[in-house]
Amino acid sequence: MPTPRIDINLKKIAHNVKVLSSLFKSKGINIIVVTKGVCADPHIANILVKSGVKILADSRIANIKKMQEAGVKATFLLIRTPMISQAESVVLDTDMSLNSELSVIKKLSEFALLHRKVHKIILMVELGDLREGILPSQLENTIKKVLTLKGIELKGIGTNLACFSGVKPTTEKMDMLSTIAVSIEKKFHIKLSIISGGNSANYNWFSTTKDVGRINNLRLGESIFLGYEPLTGKPIPKLYQDAFMLVAEVIELKNKSSVPNGEIGLDAFGNKPKFKDQGMIRRAILAMGVQDVMVTGLTPKLDIEILGAGGDHIIINAKKEDLKVGSDVSFTLKYGALVTAMNSSYISKNIITPISAAAYCTIIEEKDRFHKKNTAIMPINEDHSPLISLQDSDFNLIFEKSIQKNYRYLVRKEVYKKIGRISKLLDNLGKKLIIRSAWRSFEHQQKLWDQKASFMKNKYPKKTEEEINEIVSMFIAPKRQSTHATGGAVDALIYDLRKKCVLNFGTNDGLHIDLNKKCYPKHPDISEEAKKNRKLLMKLFEDEDFVCDHKEYWHFDYGNIGWAVEKNKEYANYGILEESFVQSANLQYPDKVFFYL
Repeated sequence: MPTPRIDINLKKIAHNVKVLSSLFKSKGINIIVVTKGVCADPHIANILVKSGVKILADSRIANIKKMQEAGVKATFLLIRTPMISQAESVVLDTDMSLNSELSVIKKLSEFALLHRKVHKIILMVELGDLREGILPSQLENTIKKVLTLKGIELKGIGTNLACFSGVKPTTEKMDMLSTIAVSIEKKFHIKLSIISGGNSANYNWFSTTKDVGRINNLRLGESIFLGYEPLTGKPIPKLYQDAFMLVAEVIELKNKSSVPNGEIGLDAFGNKPKFKDQGMIRRAILAMGVQDVMVTGLTPKLDIEILGAGGDHIIINAKKEDLKVGSDVSFTLKYGALVTAMNSSYISKNIITPISAAAYCTIIEEKDRFHKKNTAIMPINEDHSPLISLQDSDFNLIFEKSIQKNYRYLVRKEVYKKIGRISKLLDNLGKKLIIRSAWRSFEHQQKLWDQKASFMKNKYPKKTEEEINEIVSMFIAPKRQSTHATGGAVDALIYDLRKKCVLNFGTNDGLHIDLNKKCYPKHPDISEEAKKNRKLLMKLFEDEDFVCDHKEYWHFDYGNIGWAVEKNKEYANYGILEESFVQSANLQYPDKVFFYL
């Protein structure tokens, strides 16, 4: 895919807006979504509307027209005080606008009458941030004149805080706006339908107040798109912080000094840079710079350090990350970075659309067919590494009882080491790794096949044997095709020590797994909790160079033909180990007591 680019996950945006909409609605506050930060991208606007948003707001008429021309169906609010020179367009192309200047409102009235329209306005009140707003002492006089203007409908009042001066939207400020609203309604015998208390920065006020007063509206952008609270930068619970991901490409990677050699003057932007002496470092250059994005608003997903940037380059310390020329490096964004990236013509916009369960399953099944064709022809260069019983280890493991008598949970030596490291990581999280299965004999594999086939025959008595075998083969391999026979495959789940239960992976009830298509690792129709738990399990193994099975989120391969195909290796290291070989692997601690679940 092209770089630099910004990956835009519509499903995560939809999730965030639904969560926040529901949250604010719990105290009687409706939200307007501000699209200026995403340059009014029609794909994003449409997903917002589909998620229940009624009013979209932007600071630029051109952005509003872009959404309208793309067929976005919503009420459109202009949130920057209108320019007199654009007054006619404001009336024609927007439904409502925020205003603070009487002369502008009079001009809107003229064009509203000319075009036989009624333009709705919200009057902005200055409460201390010193951006737009009518001083409270002058508000009544302004309203008195506004109410005489034909073609203008006063919908409400609002304020803006935490933008220009960073003034917090405190309880005191919100109470002040509520009091002003009540006073206006009483004096002029009108009902204000919108009392807009501010923006995403109002989250902390909302979370801590028991009484929101007359505030019934907020204008949100940053919290929806980036998932954090602007005043502190802290993530908002239950929201995604990675709905937008900026991706840049490595164009140079060399070991260089961490400090320059020579007399230091001003850089290309008039600043005198400072450098920390870290000795020789892996210094990488990314093909993106301050001409593309506000670099100070980027947070790398990898363990790297941004050293600085020029107009066209970002220089990083790659540390120990496995980067090479051509590698992608991803970043989450703060609001300033999002705004600049979305407005940059040099950054491609990659829309990640929600995929249906049926489409996802079709893709996975096609991948699996391709995978099986390639495993059938993958060469094996057997390294003859020994099998070791995980029950001989001191690892903090739980073992699922096996259908096979005296089952020993054998794995190759390298797999054994990897399981140990995974177990240690889980120890730190208050969790334990459950080993469901490891090396299996042909006899063991056949038992599993027969057991599942018997279950399916009882469940579907009218199906033929061929149909039953097809269903079983979706999740259980024929005995001579199973990678478990190599000692390089492990089936695993996770046990939560604090909750005293097996984690929810979406298709399991404890250790029992209902074998269906929702077992495909990234199936879209499982809960967020299950997705999170699968992500944890898969990351633990993938960080140790395992590959996850296409159809089973609990099955991981290393060193065998399944692994070799997915990793594009020339050959596999582990071939099938038959029963006669395995019998020579001695169990070191026959009297040891194991923790079974």
